[in-house]
Amino acid sequence: MTTPETSALLRVESVVRRFGGLVAVDNVTFEIPRGLVVGLIGPNGAGKSTMFDLITGVRALSSGDIHFAGRRVTREPAHARSPQGMARTFQIVRLFPGLNVLENVLLGLHPRFPDGILRSLLAGRAGVRQEREARVRAMHMLEFIGLAHRAGDRVGDLTLGQQRLVDVARALASDPTLLMLDEPAAGLNDAETGNLAEMLSGLRKGGLSMLIVEHDIDFIMNACDKIVVMDRGVKIADDIPAKVRTDENVIAAYIGRRAAHAAH
Repeated sequence: MTTPETSALLRVESVVRRFGGLVAVDNVTFEIPRGLVVGLIGPNGAGKSTMFDLITGVRALSSGDIHFAGRRVTREPAHARSPQGMARTFQIVRLFPGLNVLENVLLGLHPRFPDGILRSLLAGRAGVRQEREARVRAMHMLEFIGLAHRAGDRVGDLTLGQQRLVDVARALASDPTLLMLDEPAAGLNDAETGNLAEMLSGLRKGGLSMLIVEHDIDFIMNACDKIVVMDRGVKIADDIPAKVRTDENVIAAYIGRRAAHAAH
């Protein structure tokens, strides 16, 4: 089922997710326009990661709708949404430490192979060509994140910051139209955070649509075109960064609370 084409790549409409008597996401609506970067912020327990899971199909909605690229995907499972152009990273890096860096990025190419990447890479002459193309694509992603020289290293030997970059490269390998990053700067030092910000700036200039969950206020304010703020499952703001930073509800629920915590 399709919907009329709009400027929005993703539209979340009146989405609700209940866990028993707990309402983790409560009637939330927002859009990600094509080519823009949207931040999703809020205190712990606000429902941000649950929202990520709902958008990508990892969890089912209790009610509401999700439209992606003009198509209603509300009831479609995660494996059906990924080939349509969704790619995500996770708050806890989910790489395979026993594989090398290049092999981990190659796994991100599976949406480009309808029969599965392993079957495609073993399919005779066509498989040889696809394997070559896949490796070129994966190496291009590693060059983009500055880790091409570590392609043959075990991913478990990388720093946390480097592993997060590999996770992003794996997501980018599928050539998504929407890249979703769940706390990409968590655990990074200042230099690593700066490198990540520079990389995301390049993607932003290239017109890639992104949805970013992040607790680093300065990072998210600089990285995004607009910001959605959630608190206790409810959307309390949806505006450009400058207005969100001065929104009284946001200050009371999140920014002021974090500033007070940092002061102690």
